[in-house]
Amino acid sequence: MKYNISRGEFVRLSSLGVTAGLAGCGEQRSDDSATTPSGTETATSSRLGPSVVEGRVLRTTGDPLDGATVSATVRGSETIAQTTTNERGAFTLETGGERVWVQVSESAHVGRTVAAAPDTPLRVELTPREGTVSMSFGGDVMFGRRFYEENDDSLSQRFRIDSLERRADHKEILSYVRPLLQQADVTSVNLETALTTTEWRHPNKKYSFVSDPAAAPALVDAGVDYVALGNNHVFDALTPGFTETEQTLDSADLAYSGAGQSSEQAWKPAYLEREGLTVGMLSCTTVTGSQYTVDWSADSDRSIEHSLSRSTDDGATETLQFSGDVGAAEATADRLETAVRETARNADVTVVQIHGGSEYQRTPTETVRDLTETASAAGADLVVNHHPHVTGGLEFYDSTLVAWSLGNLVFDQNLWETFQSYLLTVHVTESGVRRAYLDPLLVEGYVPKGVVAEPGLAQLRRTAALSSDEFDLGRSTFQYRRDAEHDRRTDQRTVEGDGTILARESGWARSVVDGADEIELGVDLLPTGDFDDPDVDERRYEGPLWRFGRGDDASGRGVGRDGSGGVRLTREAGDEQRAILSPIDRIPIDGPLTLTGQYQYGSSEGLELLWRWYESTAATHCVNGASTSTGRATSGDVSTGSSNLRSTPSTSTSTFDCPRRRTATAPCGSTSCDSSSGATATAGNGTTTSEWTARRPSNSWRPPGKNRVRSSGFVWSRRRFTSNCDRDCDDAQYSQRRSIRESTSGLSSRSVSTSVSPSTLIT
Repeated sequence: MKYNISRGEFVRLSSLGVTAGLAGCGEQRSDDSATTPSGTETATSSRLGPSVVEGRVLRTTGDPLDGATVSATVRGSETIAQTTTNERGAFTLETGGERVWVQVSESAHVGRTVAAAPDTPLRVELTPREGTVSMSFGGDVMFGRRFYEENDDSLSQRFRIDSLERRADHKEILSYVRPLLQQADVTSVNLETALTTTEWRHPNKKYSFVSDPAAAPALVDAGVDYVALGNNHVFDALTPGFTETEQTLDSADLAYSGAGQSSEQAWKPAYLEREGLTVGMLSCTTVTGSQYTVDWSADSDRSIEHSLSRSTDDGATETLQFSGDVGAAEATADRLETAVRETARNADVTVVQIHGGSEYQRTPTETVRDLTETASAAGADLVVNHHPHVTGGLEFYDSTLVAWSLGNLVFDQNLWETFQSYLLTVHVTESGVRRAYLDPLLVEGYVPKGVVAEPGLAQLRRTAALSSDEFDLGRSTFQYRRDAEHDRRTDQRTVEGDGTILARESGWARSVVDGADEIELGVDLLPTGDFDDPDVDERRYEGPLWRFGRGDDASGRGVGRDGSGGVRLTREAGDEQRAILSPIDRIPIDGPLTLTGQYQYGSSEGLELLWRWYESTAATHCVNGASTSTGRATSGDVSTGSSNLRSTPSTSTSTFDCPRRRTATAPCGSTSCDSSSGATATAGNGTTTSEWTARRPSNSWRPPGKNRVRSSGFVWSRRRFTSNCDRDCDDAQYSQRRSIRESTSGLSSRSVSTSVSPSTLIT
């Protein structure tokens, strides 16, 4: 039977965003190939060397743009190379092998900034400037809490603000994305914190976010023009903190709306003049603290008077009194409709930002949907939502562009789902949205950075899976163009292979013609598992989102197979402590799990890999008992690196108390795969180094319930391989080929498609 499945249907059938992990490409754009200066359709970086970034600059019509200025910039907007495009729109930049921001400008067009790597040719399209305002929207911003705490994990890296260098450190946090933030005419973020030095805190809240006032000039220096204050943390330091926040923003000449000393002030829009157009910015929140004795709504309990007290450091008592009408704009349908209609009468472009929904959920709640519909019907050109701390999709309500959640931009959260983010850029004219596109970001150690290669592509695919059909996913882009014709072609492919994991190359699956019961969709949960160098910063091969000992030779180009990036774990002979490589946080799991990879080691005693199941992100103990599907696996064809391992139940579970183990024979010893929070190796006296071996230690192994796994017993790598045993090291040097795959729910027989590359893994 043949099933026709639209992209939207894929999303509705799966909470994981199916198209982010399609095994194939049944449908693809025909105009997204990036040609190089030589005119070929493939990258010539191997010919020119790994230090060159090249590509083409085009008009949105697809015609080449001659004479555009193209610059390569790094952290802090330092230009390291510059050139102009030729008659074909082609350019070449010598970057010394750096991952860089490529900035393209031309007087008659809106500029564009994009992350770039030497091995991937770029295709940059510029929008005509006349009558167009460009606006960029970033996610949640907060510079407090863990930014000031000591890092007690020696295996991970994160940014810490020095209280004596606050101004410089705030600028440094934003310096990695400064070239991107500065590109737009208007750049906006959600400021989810008070900017204050007061000691006052909300009396009831468990989490109070307070940042230093130095954040305001740092945001301005980075290119931010406006901050939304309609959220559930702007009032965390009560009226002293909120008043100082307003004063700090005013001093920095940073526009804002969404909160005020009264309801009228909270709902007052900020107006910005750009390119002959007036942009009106509204902000409000559905999360108002109504469950507390002191809420932060500027619209409810306006006549109430609050009286609080606190003890100071010198033992004195300080009192505070304030009225109930100070705080954030509370989003209700009637109040929102009135505000949007009034703003639209005074502005050419109306933007509404709604703070609400469920945290860590990528799809909106019914309340947020209803309010978004209200704003759209009242005349909003854009509705940008936040609060979930994870990224959501994009869609249109009539002519209104809606972003459901922008995730985090600067934040100190340690949750796996929050690390991938994006910046949304929208080009708007007086008649509405002309163009919109995403620039993927990675929040590494609380700091936002641009990303290339798989981490960036994974974010684009995830967003596309949650978005409406007006948006096009190309090989390296995700965008909407008002005047674009959706030139697509549909092909039929045949998938073959027993237990083979296949990679989506581009496009969407439209139907399953035959064999649907034998095909299973999945998404890759480890976008940085290749251990190459995906982020735009000055550090090379630092292994973002991974915990491991970062010695001089622990990672880098050439550590992996065939000269690729990788991780090397080393222990001295006789050392029986675990050599740890793990993701920096627990990974959410919902369904069967497949681990795949490549590794190499030099211990005659073998290699043991561990992982550990947890019931939730807050659980302190791993899951015990036979319900964890404890078992052992026997080896496949070791000589050819076969990955067809088969699980058999263990006769005893008592020896498999946390962590759980699965075992497979490796080329020169035994390999164990565990559900653990660390990778371990058995110390021994062997000196033989094994060949690189493909292995799938666990095939569709399901945890009990919706658990989260810190699947740290593996080193994952895509296309390339990781880790190496140097000389006669006695620990298990290994790498696993890129890898956690999780099948999606609800798609079983209607889910898969075609056009695959059997030699690569699912992406």
